[in-house]
Amino acid sequence: MSEILRTFKHPPAGDLSSHCIPIIARGVVRGRLRPITMDTVRNEAEIKLIAEWREASSAWFTTQFPASEEGTRQWIEQQVLGADDRILFFVEDEEGAPVGQVGLLHYDEITKQCEYDNLLRGRKGKFGNIMSYALITLGIWSIEVLDVQVGYIRVVADNYRAIRIYQSLGAEEVERSPLVKLEENGVTRWLPAPAEGNAEPERELVTMRIRRESFLEILRSNHAK
Repeated sequence: MSEILRTFKHPPAGDLSSHCIPIIARGVVRGRLRPITMDTVRNEAEIKLIAEWREASSAWFTTQFPASEEGTRQWIEQQVLGADDRILFFVEDEEGAPVGQVGLLHYDEITKQCEYDNLLRGRKGKFGNIMSYALITLGIWSIEVLDVQVGYIRVVADNYRAIRIYQSLGAEEVERSPLVKLEENGVTRWLPAPAEGNAEPERELVTMRIRRESFLEILRSNHAK
């Protein structure tokens, strides 16, 4: 199954479109998921977009730092394209313009689990709910292509809007972990609080679980409309 991720991230020349996944909402194609590939690494405009989106949403990451274009390029090449258990997609609207990103990581072929990750809206698309449907599309794809049985989402507890979106898709909270802040060399990290600490946590990380049945129920409802 990891070979499937590699194929989507490194498609044959001229074959990228066949590795894009249509985003369908109530029977209408509203955009697509386009896998991020080496073409993006070489595309200055797309690297700039991703860096800007990361910077704008930095408050919701557990590691916060000034997002440079070169750092973004290295992250994509090394941490995304170079990882066997990870993939990242551009979310494109009906006109083919990138409006956000979404991906998965920690895909485990044995347990059939993964973590849905990096759901970021960069700008408002023509279709207002495209980011929710992008996650639904990724969830269905992960079930049908990777045979994922259960997925996890990790989100900081004060990101209320994101939590509401995940709950509306059937995700349920399964764990809440206290975090403490560490600032060093211009980088802010929210780390697990020491078990022996008595101080109130400065922040919390919520782990949510979404089972394949939730995505399949959304799929059935989508087809019924």
